[in-house]
Formats: sequence, C-alpha cells, structure tokens
Amino acid sequence: MITDFGDIQILDETIRISIKICNHKTYMTPSSQTKKKKIVSVPVKKVAPRVVKPSKPEPLPNPSLKLYRRIAGAFIVAVLAMLVLVILLSTTKAVIAIDPKVSTVESSFLFDVVKESASDNQILGNIIEQTFEQAKTFPVMNGEQKEVLDKAGGTVTLINNSSRTQPLVATTRLLSSGGVLFRLDKGVTVPANGSVTAVVHADQVGSTGDIGPDKFTIPGLATSLQTVIYAESSEAMSGGKKMVSAVGQTELDQNAAVLQTEMEEFVYDQLRLSGKANWTGEAFVTEIVSKASDTEPGEEKSEVTISMKLKVIAVFFNTNILNSLASAKLYQDLEDGFAFKGGKDISYDLQVVEASEKYGIAQMRAEMEKEAIVSNTHQLLQPEYFVGKTMPEIKNYLISAGLADDVSVWIFPPWNKRVPAMVDHVTVEVKE
Repeated sequence: MITDFGDIQILDETIRISIKICNHKTYMTPSSQTKKKKIVSVPVKKVAPRVVKPSKPEPLPNPSLKLYRRIAGAFIVAVLAMLVLVILLSTTKAVIAIDPKVSTVESSFLFDVVKESASDNQILGNIIEQTFEQAKTFPVMNGEQKEVLDKAGGTVTLINNSSRTQPLVATTRLLSSGGVLFRLDKGVTVPANGSVTAVVHADQVGSTGDIGPDKFTIPGLATSLQTVIYAESSEAMSGGKKMVSAVGQTELDQNAAVLQTEMEEFVYDQLRLSGKANWTGEAFVTEIVSKASDTEPGEEKSEVTISMKLKVIAVFFNTNILNSLASAKLYQDLEDGFAFKGGKDISYDLQVVEASEKYGIAQMRAEMEKEAIVSNTHQLLQPEYFVGKTMPEIKNYLISAGLADDVSVWIFPPWNKRVPAMVDHVTVEVKE
C-alpha cells in the first residue's frame, strides 16, 4: 500500500499548524479478502493551503445600570445596619438608682479619764467632787382646795441710819403705812449705819395682812429714832387668806425632782467655772445625800418646803481622743459593704461608772449609735448581679435583701426591658 502525503498549512498571527494529508487513498472491497486482491488507485486532489483569519473576540454584555444601583444600595444598607448595631451596642446602658434602707449601728465601750500618763483606752482630763445643799418652797397645786384664814407674812429689811446699834426683840411691832400691824418672828440686832433682813407676820389673821411692798415704822422706839430706824418690804405680804389642800406623795416627789434639776444646773455651772479650763468634753454624776420635806403626805397646806443635799462629781476630758476611740469601735461593729451617714460626727451618751477625785481617775461608759446605709462596695450591688434582669426583678431582689426602700432602673434604649449583658455598661448608684 502506497500512500502519498501532502502538506496543508494554516497560518494566523501566532500559530502555524502543519497537517499531512494522504495524497492517495487505497480502498479495499470486502470481497478482496477472499478473492484475489486488486489494488485500485484513486487520485486525490491537492488542496491548496488556506489562510484562516482569526475572528475578533465578541464583547462581553454590559450589565444594566439598575443592577449596579441595587448592589450599591444593598451595600449601603448593610453598612448602615452594621453602624446602627455598633452604635446601639456601644451606647446600651443601664443605671440602677437605689434609695437605701437606713439602719442603726449601736456600740458601747469603757474608758478611763485620768489626770496624767494616759495610755490605751485612757483620756487625759480633770475630776472634781463637791457637795451642795439647798431648800425651796413650792405651792400646793394638787388635790381639792379650800379657803383658810391665817396670819399674813413676809420679809422686811430693817434699816438703821443712826450711829448706834439697835437690838429688837421677837414680837417687836412694825406698823405699815396703812395701819396694819406686823411683828418680828425672831429678835435681831440692826447694826449702826447698816441693815438686816427679818421675817414678820401680821398681828391678826385674815386678808387684811395681805398687803403690797410698803414702809414700816417701829412704834416701840422713841419718836426721835423712828425716823432713822425703820423697815421696808420689797415684796407683798401674803397668807392672810389662802387656799389649802391635802398634799400627796406624788406632788412631793415632783417638787423634789424640780429642786434637784435646778440644783444640778446651778452646780454644773459652778463646776465648769472651776475645773473645765480647756477641756472640750464633760460628764457629771449626781448622788442625793439627803432629801427632806416640812410636810407629810395628807397634810393640808398651801405650800411645802423641800430641802436637798447633793454630791456631784464632774469629769472633764479631751473629746478629740474620745471621738477617735468611738469611731474605731463603731467601724469594728459596721458590716462589710455598708457606710455611715452624716460624715464623721458621732453622737454618744456618757455615763460615769465610778470616779474618785482623790485618786484622779474616773471610769466611764460611752454608748453610741450612728445611721448606716449600703455602699457600692457591697457584694450584692456588683453590676454582674443585675445583667439580664428586668426592673421588677431588680427591685424585688434589693428590697427583699433588706438593702433598699425603693429602686429605680433606667435602661437605654428604652425599648430594651432588660439590663444589658455588658457589665461595664451597668452603673449602680446609692442615693445619700
């Protein structure tokens, strides 16, 4: 079998393709396989080379302007949504305002006041001890009253403007300017160019002796002496006609209490003048040495006289040191997570347990109390306890814990009903 090949060349700008083509083709009939082979030659036409020009690339289709706008719009919407989400997350917050429940912290401690060499639980100070005695007359106010007549009486001042002393015996007569006669209760001696006080009573019972302040002559003296020796009263005479009632034990006790209070006020002032000096603190202890009345319960009288004797011990000390001791004791008794109200001021009651001026020491007890409220440091007020909770849950939580009387919760944005989960966006405030 003879096969001739020709060359076909296809040219373009960059590629050359060589193809060899058979110049002759030989065909065999099916019968030639069994019969005598016969070769038939078929001439092949020569094909002239053909130049194929490359085709221009087709341009891609231009997307529509609407598509671009949709894509750009969707991107802007997505960016804005992300921006809004970021802003909301960064600005979401909650403020929990607590109106705290006020509690009282009570404490007490003992300390000593000494005159020198103070050590722990000792305060420098001064101790003074004195005894005082006084009597006072009180009108009878309680009970059913009735009218009785008696001799009016009062106090007069006897004046002697002569150069000689003048003795006057008891019952010496004194005559008022209105002609009412009084008599001295006790004898007195009026010094020369001097005066003396004395008690007088009317000579007759009844209301005629109830006169006002007046000037009295002494009829028993020589006429020449009556102008230089005489009497004057600065207060009215009373008791000629008076109302009396039965005196009860309750009234006697009330009068004694009034007298004790008046005596203590006077005594305390006297002791301050003598012993307080530059000390800023003070305490007093009073002991009733004796107490008496001129009237027994059940007697009918218009007035009663109470006499009393008091022993008073005054202790003066430095309050700055006491405040330091009291503050330290109070803070020991203050629970964790609470704070005191009212700054550093401490109110306390002081009691003198025992004292001795002789030994220069006084043992005292201080009883203190101060209001306290919960503070932001309390473990139950930490922000992590409130994340994810609603306002009713937070309010019930704090009130049931005994920490608040009322609670208000502000959450932003307002449509959010729960406290945000970010702890640093939760603020807890305790109102003062």
